[in-house]
Amino acid sequence: MSNSPTSVEACTSTLVQFLDRVAARASCSTVDRVAATDLTLSQLRMLMVLSRSDHDLSVNELADAVCLSLAAAGRGADRLVAADLIVRREDETDRRVKRLSLSEHGRELVHTKFRMRADDLACIVTEIPDDVRTDLQSALAAALESIAPPPTSATSDRS
Repeated sequence: MSNSPTSVEACTSTLVQFLDRVAARASCSTVDRVAATDLTLSQLRMLMVLSRSDHDLSVNELADAVCLSLAAAGRGADRLVAADLIVRREDETDRRVKRLSLSEHGRELVHTKFRMRADDLACIVTEIPDDVRTDLQSALAAALESIAPPPTSATSDRS
């Protein structure tokens, strides 16, 4: 066995295969949970964008983030406000701009329905032999220490 470093391409390929397989296995239960919500794909995308944002988004920002027209994003936001999944408020500096954020109910829905759950992953991890699981945990922990966390503030223009 060689001690030469693994190429970036080989590591990337293996990582993509691993993540694809895990995502495919875990997504089945996530899809079932999402289907039970009766939300459209666009509404789900809007909720996910809002859940990942570090600030309230304008309707324009949300429309851009989910690749919808301003009118379609506005209609989707109206439905999500009516369902008590998002909150709409006036911008503090420009009353013409409406800011959107997840409501408490929306945060709970995203947390319970859309996030990959530890129990979904635990079922997959139990299939990995003990020695491989130990090596995987060590490798992932070391990799996490090497990867900078994502930035906490968005660099997008606030409109």
